[in-house]
Amino acid sequence: MNADAEHLWLQYLDQAPDADGARRWLYETCRLGNSPNRADDSSLLVTRGIKTAMGSLLWQFQAQHKPLPQIGSLRILENGRDEAVCVIQTTQLATRPFREVDTRFAYDNGEWDRSLKTWRLEYWQDFSAQCAALGRDAAHTMPIVCERFRIVHQR
Repeated sequence: MNADAEHLWLQYLDQAPDADGARRWLYETCRLGNSPNRADDSSLLVTRGIKTAMGSLLWQFQAQHKPLPQIGSLRILENGRDEAVCVIQTTQLATRPFREVDTRFAYDNGEWDRSLKTWRLEYWQDFSAQCAALGRDAAHTMPIVCERFRIVHQR
């Protein structure tokens, strides 16, 4: 955790109703997107309340031997310049095949035109590249971790 993220985390703990509990729920610092520009765009969408969901390839978690977040997990969200912008909390979590991601999730993802068609086109490219790096084939059945979150602290 960089100094900026630590500062934001300490600010959150100062106002958290249960700081000791919050410490146990810290999952990670993260950036959303596969480039600094996309991380900037995503963090802006999150802080404006437009982006309240994110999708991840389950196989990435498995390849990294990383546990999935849980409902209640806390993350420090960073923009593309590694600046902490807010603390988010997981509110819902489900794993489903790529083809079963629904219109509501695509809309809540908040990116592009918020349509399912565009979500599938854009994320197919992202997940296909991730699959290739893992030596796996992208398929409409690939498992996607569909996560919903809310902001619990913001600068």
